[in-house]
Formats: sequence, structure tokens, C-alpha cells
Amino acid sequence: LTRVGIGNLNGALFYIVSELTYSSLFGILTCLPGDYPLVVREYHDGIYYVFSYYLARIFSYIPLFSLDGLLMLYVCYWMVGFSSSVTQVIFATIIAFLVEQSSSAFGVMLACISPSYPIAVALAGPLLTLLSLTGGLFANVGTLPPYVSWIQYLSWFRYGFEALAINQWQEVNGVNSTDWNTQRRDEVLSMFSFRADRFVIDLLLMVAFILGFYAIGYFGLSLRVFKSR
Repeated sequence: LTRVGIGNLNGALFYIVSELTYSSLFGILTCLPGDYPLVVREYHDGIYYVFSYYLARIFSYIPLFSLDGLLMLYVCYWMVGFSSSVTQVIFATIIAFLVEQSSSAFGVMLACISPSYPIAVALAGPLLTLLSLTGGLFANVGTLPPYVSWIQYLSWFRYGFEALAINQWQEVNGVNSTDWNTQRRDEVLSMFSFRADRFVIDLLLMVAFILGFYAIGYFGLSLRVFKSR
């Protein structure tokens, strides 16, 4: 592996994170706000609780915004030439699922707390720009100035990219695989100020993002519905 080849693979990993994010988030922002008038009317008519609707929506989005991303991941995995041991593919599947669910939860949250679709989309653009810029590819997260560096800790781009990079460079297939070791892995990760021992933490933080975003979205939607009459 050359330095250029390593850079290409890292760029492809970040592209996967970005594609998993934008497709699901804007898909949700396009569809979900249209439900609001119906939810308000049927809630105040006593047909169902806000929580029932919210939970049903979440469960309906999980397969819808998971299968497409996993299909893209598997196609990219072998077309790009990522390391493809069984363990690495399984972990990549878990990471991709968490990234897509993080972006889905963020999209649900934005749609639920925003008073209209145009405002939700207007908020999504700048927020995603900040989160992606601090995701690790465009700037080394260890060299960001203090007034910007805190944003990385709110970015699933950063945790998803770091987890995919750790997984990719854990072992490498191909002619140079016998020469690969943890020292070379750490050298590659240090280019972004990533650390291999953060793998589990990255996964847990994305789970926390999912739960946190959904919780904020629920309280935001409930408040809007309760105050609508």
C-alpha cells in the first residue's frame, strides 16, 4: 500500500459515511413534516397518542433507511477494495447501520422541532456542513482550534469515520498483508488523530446519539402538538 492508496481508501470511507447521512436525513425531512397536520387532528380527536405515532414512525424508518445503505456499503466494499475479512465486514455493517440510524434520528429530530419544512431544511444545511467539516477527513481533529474542536464531539461523521478507519486498517488483505502490523495501523490512524482503542467508544456514542436525538424529537413534537389547540 502506498500513501496515495491509503489516502484514497480513507476518502472512500468518509464518502460512505456522507452518503449514508445525506440520503436518509433529507429523505426523512422531505416526508415527515407532511404528517404533522394529520397527527394534530387525530391526537386531539383521541385516536392515538403522540408517543404511539412517534414510535411507529421510528420503527417504519429503521428498515427503510438501513437496507439501502447496507446494499451500497457491500457494493462499495468489494468495488473499492476494502479489507474484507468476515470480521471486518460484520463490523462495517454495524458501523454503517449506526451511522445511518444516527442521521435518521437527527432528521426526525429536526423535522419534529422545526415549525415547517423550509425551516428544517434551512437548518439541516449549515449543521451538516459543520458536522462534516469536523468529521476527520477535511481537517485533523487534533489540530482544530478550541472554538471549533468541540463540534467534533457532536458529530456522528467523526465517530463513524473513525470506527470505519479503525476497522479497515485492523488488517489488510493483499500482497502486503503479511507486512501489516499494529504500528502501521496506528500510523495511518494518527494522520487524523484517531486511536484504535476508541472503537467501542465510537459505537456507544453513536447509540447515544440515536437515543438522544429521538428523545429530543419526541419532546419537541409533543410540545408542538399539545400547543396546537
